[in-house]
Amino acid sequence: MWTENDLQMRTMMIAAVVAITVLVVLQVMSWLSRGAMSRSLQDAEKRLEISEARAKEQIRIAARLRSEHGTVASLALSLPSVVRELNRADLDPRRVPGLIMQLAEAIFRPGQVLFYKTFEPTTPGGRPELRLIKHQGLDDVERVSRIRFGEGKIGWVAETKMDMVKDDWVNHVRTQGARVESTHPDLQLDIVGPLINQGFGSGHVLGVLCIGSPGVRLRDEKLMFQLLTSLGSLAMVNAAYRSKFIEQANHDGLTGLLNKRSFMDELPPLIYQADREARPMAMFLFDIDHFKTYNDTNGHPAGDDLLRELSRLVKESVRPGDWCCRYGGEEFIVAMPDTDGSAAMLAAERIREAIEETEFEHQEKQPGGNLTISGGVAVLPSDGLSLEELTSHADQALYKAKRDGRNRVLRYRGVNIGDTEEDLDRPGSDAPGWVLRGETEET
Repeated sequence: MWTENDLQMRTMMIAAVVAITVLVVLQVMSWLSRGAMSRSLQDAEKRLEISEARAKEQIRIAARLRSEHGTVASLALSLPSVVRELNRADLDPRRVPGLIMQLAEAIFRPGQVLFYKTFEPTTPGGRPELRLIKHQGLDDVERVSRIRFGEGKIGWVAETKMDMVKDDWVNHVRTQGARVESTHPDLQLDIVGPLINQGFGSGHVLGVLCIGSPGVRLRDEKLMFQLLTSLGSLAMVNAAYRSKFIEQANHDGLTGLLNKRSFMDELPPLIYQADREARPMAMFLFDIDHFKTYNDTNGHPAGDDLLRELSRLVKESVRPGDWCCRYGGEEFIVAMPDTDGSAAMLAAERIREAIEETEFEHQEKQPGGNLTISGGVAVLPSDGLSLEELTSHADQALYKAKRDGRNRVLRYRGVNIGDTEEDLDRPGSDAPGWVLRGETEET
């Protein structure tokens, strides 16, 4: 039987156990609550980190978009004027590199830009050479002014015809397994690519464009770079063709001298300017003696060879500022700025003597056994004030030289304002008539 004391003791023990159990449960619940809170805090911290990273990425994207927007705006401002210049009918090919570099500045804002042009080898079997013709941001030009195809990174790009950005050089797929060394450490080669004319079969490399330390890195920077090189190659080819067509239009195809149309277009402004500035200008018109005999005896191909050789001799006999023209058939004319009558007769006689003393092929078959010329000289202002007057009077002197026996130069004489009858009768004066070099004119 339980006594009253036993019951009280048992009741107290049960109460103690319940109290301890409650405390344990409360402690466990506290621990669980703190763990959940910790996990919640960690999750919140992670979410915050992700949000910060996303915010930074958004800021970076926004900055890049602003930069690209600025580049597009700059390109939009520059492109129309540059393309307009590149499309000019009178574009000088030497201006193309500068115009392409102007666009490169608008797109990339680079610290360094190099424009190399291809020059073909001068010896059989030699390699083409790249020559630096335009640059920006480069101090030591001498060391990198000439690079052969295959030499260093720039030469490798020219040889393989591949566009390369900085990271491509460590990509064995891009380099085709080759280890391309930088032989020019001073160069900043962030983007390098060839200018290719696709009109020559597999493509002819016209040059290489190099961009260094670009201030703007575009998502499609290689495409933008290819826009530059494509525009550059197109402009170079078009300018070269235009120059060639203009050269062909203005020069005689057989002799390389100016043709008559070009001569008649170019000379009147020069004559007008010389007259305004009271400066003389002389015209020497001449043709080959018995040229028809030469053609009939030796054939027209031999006649063409003679015209080419004689034209070369004339070009070598005149000054750099003189104008040489094939006036028609076997007839030639030389315009000599800043040349008075005496100097013109000396120059004309020098040409006549050079031709007379040259041994041309088949010349022994000519009348007299030699090939010669006859010519006439007229001088601004005394012999005429226009191209038409000067050439007409020089032509009259030429035909007088023919009638007088050929192989000679005669000077047409006009009248100067203020000449008296005494002046006209005095030997050696600029009186009307004919003067045979070496006979009646003192020089």
